[in-house]
Amino acid sequence: MHIAIMPRSGIPYATVMTSHRVNGKVIKKRVHYLGRVLDAERGIYQSRERGVFTYDLKSDSFGKAPESFVPNVRRKNAREELLVDFGDAFLLDALIGKYKLNEAIDAIAYGNPDSVYALLLYYMLEKRSNAHAACWWEGSYARILYPNANLSSQRISDLLAAIGREDSMRAFFNCYLGWLGAKNREGENILIDSTGVPNSIRFPLTATNNHNGVISEEVRLIYVVQQGTRLPIYMRYVPGNVVDTSTLVTTIRELKALGVNTKFAILDAGYVSDEGLHELYDKKISFITRCPANRSVYKELMGNELDDLETEGHLATDRSNRFFNGRHVYIKCVPVEYKTMQLYAYIGRDKTMQEIERRQLIARNVGERINQKELHAQMRTQGTFVLLSTRKIKAEHLLEHYYVRQDIEQVFDITKNYASLSPLNVEREDTFRGHLLLTFIATVLMQKLQNDLKHSKFSLDRVLVRVRTQKAKVFENVVIPAEPVKEHNEIYKVLGVKPAKDYARRASRP
Repeated sequence: MHIAIMPRSGIPYATVMTSHRVNGKVIKKRVHYLGRVLDAERGIYQSRERGVFTYDLKSDSFGKAPESFVPNVRRKNAREELLVDFGDAFLLDALIGKYKLNEAIDAIAYGNPDSVYALLLYYMLEKRSNAHAACWWEGSYARILYPNANLSSQRISDLLAAIGREDSMRAFFNCYLGWLGAKNREGENILIDSTGVPNSIRFPLTATNNHNGVISEEVRLIYVVQQGTRLPIYMRYVPGNVVDTSTLVTTIRELKALGVNTKFAILDAGYVSDEGLHELYDKKISFITRCPANRSVYKELMGNELDDLETEGHLATDRSNRFFNGRHVYIKCVPVEYKTMQLYAYIGRDKTMQEIERRQLIARNVGERINQKELHAQMRTQGTFVLLSTRKIKAEHLLEHYYVRQDIEQVFDITKNYASLSPLNVEREDTFRGHLLLTFIATVLMQKLQNDLKHSKFSLDRVLVRVRTQKAKVFENVVIPAEPVKEHNEIYKVLGVKPAKDYARRASRP
């Protein structure tokens, strides 16, 4: 066998051929059509059927192109963009360096790091599918920052599959947990919750889920988040039909295996299972969680402990004896035995929520005959909640833990709206894992950015939209940004980033 190369319109194409003599004539027969020759020395080709691949003549075998390979192929009549979007890619790249996230990202050890960084920016700056990533890259300053990036659809799939390997993900998290700091190893307060990732493409993790009465085809994504900073600590996923209550034990064990020995877990009511709470209790991990209304202990407390709840001694205030965040809340602590565990039950009533729920109850019954006994029984429990905890906690600390549940919802909001979690466009578990890893990193960066904007006049949306309006002109050896306007400068100042007057172009690999 041999490889025959035939040029068409000046472009070389290759075919694997055999030749032998029959009655004195040479008969040639095609064995494989290889397609366009991308790198003859390394045996890299491209065809419509196989995409970019390698072929070894000696073993007559096909393989994947090296991760570092970037084809020097341009669209017909394509011209370089000489004016690019500058501010958004520049800012996020600068923040990656400022926050020192490079080491954790580089720990993934993908063969073409430019592709990883470029795709990470695309996840944060665009809401379109990965099919449009290469087009975005050509018109963005990301092309100057990462000239060796290869964002073709096939290479993105290969990238996601590579970084989604268990060794790549573990290398990232080992480095990332070090970046978060020693407190996570020693015992940081954590929040645990899950969200659905809708996926209409059938693959083993997709399953029918009934979450709060909403039926969907999805995968369940579990996040562990640091209290206070809202920075994600860890993630894992389960099929969509796995109930939340069964995931807590495995999540805690995986955290411990990574060296995260938390001392206090804040859980949503969906995670309250006897097995899960006993796992934490037996391992002496303190927890606080909302008690679901369908539990017997909840019903007993509602029946026995509400009469004297709204009294002087139960008004919850902050450390300065003021209403906690302006909320009018009463809390009462009662020791309880729950499934052989000695716990503290906190019965609370939020007066604002009580009025809202009462108005909703009345609105639902407008025009209906009223059963006064049932109505007053429902009114009695409006605005109430029950928390179960292993610790006796002061009222101000308790409310901090109770209302902090909203933090993880806001993290999921960032993941879905600023880190391209969905829509999901993957068909294999390895590419899905790589996709989740990139969205996790993007969520970390965007949450860190939002934390930095907390005391400024800028929102996350405003920053990303505004800095994108700063363009840059691309010359042969240098890129010159347009002069930043007042609001650009204010944003850069708030975030501690200083743009230069010009930037040298980094040469791409031959």
